[in-house]
Amino acid sequence: MTTILGVLGDSYRRQLRRPLGRPPIDIILDKVSAIADESPSRPFGVDFGVGRLPRTDADYLDDLRRQLDERGLIPTVIVGSLLLHADRDVADPPLAEAIANLAVAHRLGSPLGLFYFSYGGRVTREGRIRLAVEQIGQLADAAANYGMIVTTENYDFFTSDDFLEIFRRLARPNVGLHNDTGNWLLLGEDPLAATLAMAPYTYHAHVRDYVLRDGVYTSVPIGQGEVDFPPILTELARIAAARARFVLAMEMDLDTGSEMDEDEAVRECARAMNAWYAQTIEMAPV
Repeated sequence: MTTILGVLGDSYRRQLRRPLGRPPIDIILDKVSAIADESPSRPFGVDFGVGRLPRTDADYLDDLRRQLDERGLIPTVIVGSLLLHADRDVADPPLAEAIANLAVAHRLGSPLGLFYFSYGGRVTREGRIRLAVEQIGQLADAAANYGMIVTTENYDFFTSDDFLEIFRRLARPNVGLHNDTGNWLLLGEDPLAATLAMAPYTYHAHVRDYVLRDGVYTSVPIGQGEVDFPPILTELARIAAARARFVLAMEMDLDTGSEMDEDEAVRECARAMNAWYAQTIEMAPV
């Protein structure tokens, strides 16, 4: 089955800010394993960044991969964040770090290298697109050496049209999107329309819901906000059918609340997605 449920480790970001002496990845694995144990989807996905690891030497990574296997978890690894800046002294180090982190992701068994963007230096939209094409091209070429695909997320300044232009200019088979279902709202786009438009380039998803409160899109459990999930999940399942592996990673991002609030919010997401998975995926005709 190519459609796999999962959790983005940063859904516990409020707790990860104060790890109390534990490596953040250990907290993530414990939290996500508890969600996985109640899920009908196995294996179960977990997304995390290289920055959440205490070490990246081969012995540690091999041991971490064994832990993931024992827990029935499959990783999707975030390799970094590219900085779209005209000053190469500023832009090159994050790109070099992301390229180096591809080796970590590959050793852990992640077929994808997820990355993000930030920008600065008075760059226009066209300038951002040009710089994105240049930097993603270098990252993708490095990823090809590992047989990996690199994907970025829709967030707050590239629209679906911008992404289509970026991917068209890149013309590389190992570049695409991890679709954050809620973040299209930040861009003023309809999540379903954007999901349909980006389908040929989509290799992963962060399943998230929002409500708009006092000018801020606030994260809420899946199905409790503005995103119309039934048709979007149907489309994501259709996309997944054409992929060797496609993870729907649930995501929460609480602006306020306790550790218990954060845990319960992720559990509410899991209840909604487990019900959808059991009804839609497990019941699908073979």
